[in-house]
Amino acid sequence: MPVAFDEPVAGTSAFLPLAHRQLEMTARVVPTVALDNVPVSGLPALQAHLQQLVADAALPLDVKLLDHVELQLTEDNIPPLLPTLLPPLTQILKSTTQDPTPALSLTVKLLSPLSFTSTLAIADPPSLLTALRSTLPGANLLALAVIHKAAKAPSDAAILSTLPDVVEELVRCWLDTPDVGVGERAAKVLGDVLETDCEVVHGQGVTGVGSVNDVNGTEIVRRRLPGHARLWRLIFLRRPGLALIQSRCTPQAAADRPCRSMHAITISQGRLLRMLPRLAALDVRAVNQTAFPDLFPLPGAAVQDAGCGLLQWATLGMVDKSDVLMHLTLVDFFETLVSILRVSGRSPEQDHTVKSLLKAAVPDDAELETALRTLPDRTVEVEAEALRKYIAEMLL
Repeated sequence: MPVAFDEPVAGTSAFLPLAHRQLEMTARVVPTVALDNVPVSGLPALQAHLQQLVADAALPLDVKLLDHVELQLTEDNIPPLLPTLLPPLTQILKSTTQDPTPALSLTVKLLSPLSFTSTLAIADPPSLLTALRSTLPGANLLALAVIHKAAKAPSDAAILSTLPDVVEELVRCWLDTPDVGVGERAAKVLGDVLETDCEVVHGQGVTGVGSVNDVNGTEIVRRRLPGHARLWRLIFLRRPGLALIQSRCTPQAAADRPCRSMHAITISQGRLLRMLPRLAALDVRAVNQTAFPDLFPLPGAAVQDAGCGLLQWATLGMVDKSDVLMHLTLVDFFETLVSILRVSGRSPEQDHTVKSLLKAAVPDDAELETALRTLPDRTVEVEAEALRKYIAEMLL
């Protein structure tokens, strides 16, 4: 029986027999060490401090003590500490209204030697759902830390795809959470697991196999192995996944969901626009085509020029350009899109997608055209000329 993120905790001692049973599966994966031989200074003080925090969530976290213990943790001394430290840390993250970063950092370090499947033996899907739905950032971040382990290998991402409720709640958390830190982390987790799960492997990497490059704040990673695309199909090729994204980013209310404020909707729209360039670089076909055009209504001329899909709707039909901030977000999206797709192993389909989007968007948006044509002047000198030629080609 896994540790429930919403289970009340009376004290660490109440967790020990249960935690040992919960961690039996992980013991097969991570070598164990006798607890008496764990050379971690400050451990008794930390255990006492965690018990105090469990009893009174209002007590301030001893950041120095948590950092001191975390710095000493290794793959060798972590396993015997899991039953002692993980249950109270889980309860603290579930209940604290303070900045959860110090407790989360220690928890993530404790989980680091464990595989995704081993972690699921501790935090099962119902517990992850509870944590993702919590109004407390600490609980959200803990669930995201567990899910992020699925980005390690295509096989792990495939296992995550067998948990559709968790995937749905991850997408909802990404688009809905009012907490900026949780939203950014959810975007990182979702992007990384989709990166691992992507079955498309481009012939040219950005900077080589296994390397990472940052373009306009978006990471592009050259993957070593193709994925199985099961998460992609779950989110982008089936109606429920697409409908969830569309519903969070449109002001139209529906009978099956409460009306959301325009502020909340524009937050969701901004998060989608920031994610799409990375997704287009990974698998442009997954986001520029759809079997459900009714979800993504566009003017006839726009459909004729650009086609119909999540990408086209988000960039040509979703944003109210009279909202100055959202228009700036849209312009930033186009700048990021051309910057990323120029270096992400260009394909004819990617080039066609960019040209089609610009053909539909630029004639009605002089500010966008100006921003794109001046973008090379605002980038690093070594990239400027190549970017200028690419943008000119795309605007033909």
